[in-house]
Amino acid sequence: MTRPTSQSFLAIALTVFGGLAIGYGLITDGLVDREAWVITLAVVSIVAWVLRAVVGRLGMRRSELLLCVVAAFAGGLAAAPTNGIAVVPATLGVMAIVGQLERPLFLGLATALVTIGLVTIGALPVGTPVLSVVAMIGGVVLGVFGGISRRQFRQAEEQTHDLREQQLVVREERARIELLGQRQEVARDIHDVLAHSLGGLVIQLDAVEALLEAGDVTEAQRRVTDARRLAADGLHEARRAVGALRDPAATAAPEGTAPLVSEAAFAEVLDDLLAAHRSLGGVVEFSASGVQRPLGSAQAAALQRAFQEALSNARKHAPGSPVRVGVLWDDDRVTLTVSNPVHPESRQTALAATGGGHGLAGMRERFLSLPSGGSVETTLDGVRFVLTATAPYGNAPGASPTETEHS
Repeated sequence: MTRPTSQSFLAIALTVFGGLAIGYGLITDGLVDREAWVITLAVVSIVAWVLRAVVGRLGMRRSELLLCVVAAFAGGLAAAPTNGIAVVPATLGVMAIVGQLERPLFLGLATALVTIGLVTIGALPVGTPVLSVVAMIGGVVLGVFGGISRRQFRQAEEQTHDLREQQLVVREERARIELLGQRQEVARDIHDVLAHSLGGLVIQLDAVEALLEAGDVTEAQRRVTDARRLAADGLHEARRAVGALRDPAATAAPEGTAPLVSEAAFAEVLDDLLAAHRSLGGVVEFSASGVQRPLGSAQAAALQRAFQEALSNARKHAPGSPVRVGVLWDDDRVTLTVSNPVHPESRQTALAATGGGHGLAGMRERFLSLPSGGSVETTLDGVRFVLTATAPYGNAPGASPTETEHS
């Protein structure tokens, strides 16, 4: 979309000065003694050109076009009788019309052709030499080329402006997508924290209630201590997630870096989750095989959250049943598999009813957003629910592997 150009005050001042200079030329050349129609046309051409700059500043586009046409036609007809002086406003009028992006190019070319014809007609009564007429026509042609050059320059300006606007829109959209991604990531973290800590608290409090009814105060106190520790850990994780939401840059890794999580650190994370599950009364059969190696922080966090969510779901839907967990370290990826029995009657429990389906959806989003991609699949194998999460090593291809085989 073209934007009409507006005359600056400097351009108006220069136009007025040019008009006065042309008028002075008419006087000094003794042309004021020419026929009245010659002087009238010359003056009309000059005045129209000067007024064109003023109305252009005021944004009166139709009036500006009309004045350019008047300057071109009147100046063209009076060009030869004024010894070529009036061809100046005529040429400028043609150049202005050709150079206007909001006007079709053929309009400027048509105006130039009519002006050239009027130059020829105006030369007939005064017997102007052919070479002089050709020179005047050449001036009009130069005005056409000048207008085309100005038109191309303005088109380049328009394209540059449009490109900048597009870049701005792209940057804003990219920032919006990044912000949305950050919020989704924080939402996933908060969901995982609540599912793990609050779900664990429900189990602990149910156990405390049962132990108190059975008179086992000592075990009930131990459960309360575990529940307090679980609540403190959940509060710490929730504060970290809220901090990331308030200031994403403070928790983000520096650009271009990909911190690694060592084999020992990742094994410790898994052991902590296994210990937490067992402290809540769960039973886990864990096995790992393959060549273990460091993981990128994003891959490690995704696997940790997937493991945490899978154990939380097992406690909801298969309380007390053994959970099978396997970690397979392949040459290019690590695969986590968690399976647990499916008990139809577990859907009636208060804890199972708290599920909203956000955990698995968030898990898939997390793995899809990994630097090297990833996937999460869930299947129902007979009476067992199986979750398989796969993450390529991505930014840790050259890490030295460590052989591991335990269960």
